[in-house]
Amino acid sequence: MAFEKLSSGLQNAITALRKAVVIDKKTVKEYIKEIQKVLLAADVNVKLVFELSKRIEERGLLEKPPGMLTKKENLIKITYEELVKLLGTGEKLEVGDGDKILLVGVQGSGKTTTVAKLGRYFKKKGLHSKLICADTFRPAAYDQLKQLAEEIQVPFYGDSEEKDSLNIIKKGIEKFKKEGLIIIDSEGRHKLDSELMRDINRIYNEIKPDKTLLVLDGTMGQRAGEQAEAFRKSCNVDGVILTKMDGSAKGGGALSACTATNSKVYFMGVGEHIDDFEEFNAERFVSRLIGFGDLQGLLEKAKEVEFDEEAAKRLMSGKFTLEDIYSQIEQMRRLGPMKKVMEMLPFGVKIPKDVLQIQEEKLKRFKIAMDSMTKEEMKNPEIIKRSRIERIAKGSGVKTEEVRELLNYYKKMKKMMKSIGDERKLRRLMRKIGAGFGI
Repeated sequence: MAFEKLSSGLQNAITALRKAVVIDKKTVKEYIKEIQKVLLAADVNVKLVFELSKRIEERGLLEKPPGMLTKKENLIKITYEELVKLLGTGEKLEVGDGDKILLVGVQGSGKTTTVAKLGRYFKKKGLHSKLICADTFRPAAYDQLKQLAEEIQVPFYGDSEEKDSLNIIKKGIEKFKKEGLIIIDSEGRHKLDSELMRDINRIYNEIKPDKTLLVLDGTMGQRAGEQAEAFRKSCNVDGVILTKMDGSAKGGGALSACTATNSKVYFMGVGEHIDDFEEFNAERFVSRLIGFGDLQGLLEKAKEVEFDEEAAKRLMSGKFTLEDIYSQIEQMRRLGPMKKVMEMLPFGVKIPKDVLQIQEEKLKRFKIAMDSMTKEEMKNPEIIKRSRIERIAKGSGVKTEEVRELLNYYKKMKKMMKSIGDERKLRRLMRKIGAGFGI
């Protein structure tokens, strides 16, 4: 889960606060200590942590709760607001067809993959992405970006024989005739050095990109600020894309470092897949961190997928069959890994861990097993006993254990969806979310 340690730490502190009998000075100070521990463990700058915790403490003790909020709810609201302020508000990157985006960064930051992710992202927004590979320093960059361009079906230009990055970029721009949104993968190095900065500066001055984005490894923590400053001097960086933001608590350090150096974070890479890429929005990011989910982000993802509405209604009510599971697997996979989708839900929705651990490959195996089932079995899975399991496994080429796992998955999903679909629970949950945000 993205920022699992950071997120769970903040949620644990908030849960402990909710359980407190009274909210007095001692309780607030204990809460602040927990917040400090979590942020320091996430590699957030010490000075920023103490400035933030001081503001939360002062506001929590002095401010009168607005409206119908209790002291507890107001303290959570204050924590949310101060974390958003710490990480910056986040801004949208304004570009269009005819523009050039230059991506820069050191080797190992995930720059080449990010070029493809960015191309895919803007393609889905209706722009005509074109990719240029000008990383002549890393031999595999050409083949990697070419393959990714084919995967996302966008035009690509590169020359594996050419050693001059600038020549490749000029030829690529000429080939695409300045049509579409041109995204350029520049050369990198293992570390910051004068040669890299000189080459990047030469490219920047020659092609005059409309936007220059720095790709930073999100796990590097506070050192992200150093790289942001170094590249800004070389090529007037407009903003930052943070990668590897799916498994390290230190991502909080990278985010706060960028904020401290006035480097706008536009996007985050949150996984290895081409669609594991999202705009950075501090409000929604903090909302997910503290356990309030990101329902807006989930709805935006859902809009990109054509759902069978009737099947979706049956799924949400818990009154579904394996036929509905079958028809929805592809849509679920397009939304992304279930683990990432479920973390967008508020903490009031409890999802069994073994349900979240179902991977995309496993869903494919489930579909294969269902292809060997009769219509009666698909509509009424309860009739599938030992002899039927063995027949299904033999006919589909999967193991009997996998068929049993599918049936167990179906039962857990049914139970889970019935729980989520309970209207009274949903109303209570939304009231809880509203209170936390002061709505």
